[in-house]
Amino acid sequence: MTSPGSPGDQATAAAPGGQFQLRGWPRRPQRLATAVVADLVDRIVGGEIGVGSALPIEPVLCEMYAVSRTVIREAVKSLEAMRLVKARQGHGTTVRPVDDWDLLHSVVLAASIRHDAELAILEDLVDVRRTLESQMAGQAAVRADEQQLWRIEVTLEQLHVEERDPARFLRADLDFHYAIMVASGNRLGRAVVQNINAQAFQSMRYIGDPTHADCRESNVGHEAIFERIAARDEQGAAQAMNDHILSSWLRRRPSARSRTAEQQPDAG
Repeated sequence: MTSPGSPGDQATAAAPGGQFQLRGWPRRPQRLATAVVADLVDRIVGGEIGVGSALPIEPVLCEMYAVSRTVIREAVKSLEAMRLVKARQGHGTTVRPVDDWDLLHSVVLAASIRHDAELAILEDLVDVRRTLESQMAGQAAVRADEQQLWRIEVTLEQLHVEERDPARFLRADLDFHYAIMVASGNRLGRAVVQNINAQAFQSMRYIGDPTHADCRESNVGHEAIFERIAARDEQGAAQAMNDHILSSWLRRRPSARSRTAEQQPDAG
């Protein structure tokens, strides 16, 4: 077998039964166990190693990744902790059903978003954001002190400043939502949203390609949220946040944008 350490070489290792092939690496990464885990997670989530399939035996994985058995065992334990695989004595290590996977684990979630051809994960992510952030906006309306209200207002002003620069607008948008979550006092809800946002906002299919008009329209929703929080309107703040997250997603959702483009009359 060609050494995975040779530049430009791409070795392969066949799994028992010939069900799939695992490619070798052109070079060895620095953090071996972490890199092995990331690669195997991507193969599992992407369907290359299907549900119910067995992972290749240790010697095959060792040869493919050019690492020791200790590294492979550490990697498999990590996959077990993510609930992606189940190791049984005498039965090998098999991929668990999708419903068992720990989608809140950053590595699993990132891979799921990358391979989310039907946008199902992103749709679920938006629903989670709507549920949690709407509740937290309502909590902020009740709990926010004057300093926290001031902080939300400052981030809102920055959103208006950055309307013409989508990249800077995105960072300001995160700051606005974060300020509201802090004011809510809901630390667990904030942690969940931050975790999913960290992966979702790396996906162009999620953040889209916003224009100045998109940013301006988004700020209409931001204004409504702040007004309801400042008015101490718990239900109004929750509804404004729900409407904002949903409408923003529908504007930038890839399929929605494609349909809009198809409906536009030809120039001339």
